[in-house]
Amino acid sequence: MNIKINKNTKTPEIEAALFDLDGTLLNSKEQIPVSIQNKIKEISKIIPVSIISGRIFSSVLEYSEQLGLISPQISDNGAIIFDPKLDNKIIFRKSLDSDIAYKVFELLDKNKFEYFSSAEGRTMNNTMSNKTSSNVNIITCFYEDARPYLESSDFIDTSKISLVHSSGSMEEEYISFMPKDVNKGVALKKYSRLLGIDQSKIFAIGDGMNDLEMLEEAGISVAMGNSVKEVFEVSNYATNKYEDNGTEIVLDWIIRGLS
Repeated sequence: MNIKINKNTKTPEIEAALFDLDGTLLNSKEQIPVSIQNKIKEISKIIPVSIISGRIFSSVLEYSEQLGLISPQISDNGAIIFDPKLDNKIIFRKSLDSDIAYKVFELLDKNKFEYFSSAEGRTMNNTMSNKTSSNVNIITCFYEDARPYLESSDFIDTSKISLVHSSGSMEEEYISFMPKDVNKGVALKKYSRLLGIDQSKIFAIGDGMNDLEMLEEAGISVAMGNSVKEVFEVSNYATNKYEDNGTEIVLDWIIRGLS
């Protein structure tokens, strides 16, 4: 059972904070409201603050720069960690098998499906002709486009990849083709080692299926009020829905504990 966060909820010791983007920091216009920006910036002056998102490198980089974050940031559903202090150098990466990446691109392009992808930080999408199948960290498309093919045994060997479901800020559903056994939880463990911070002191918040492993690994885990039910099942705490100031309630809770 989750502890519902309010003004009287005691804040545990937090030494680093990880924030999901869609459904957590971003509104339906894919913007971070100024009030949330200001509180994130206040927290980041005291402890490491990082974005951890299924969005690709370029998108996470844009939002992290908007927030002025200098700690390692996590993109591509955990397949990439990059360091703003090292000119955004990628310090951790996992890639899809190149033959599998080629086959996924081939299917998506043949059917003219929309998608976006990242390879070593390079952005690729369905409008580009000069794509590479090497060092691809993630390929994401609309779930409904890919669903019939995922159910076909002759599409790809799913034992060699991870298929990760997620939702966007406008509740659109995605499926991501990921390197085998890579997720936000794996990235959180790597992040913990990089910063020398025990996982029990790491805060994480999210709302979607791609947040489950992260919330299981974090010592202080919070489910947004708009989360899928599985997120509530693995989280220690819960807050209101995004539209009911759920994110700001949590940020104030963190700030009180750091004061």
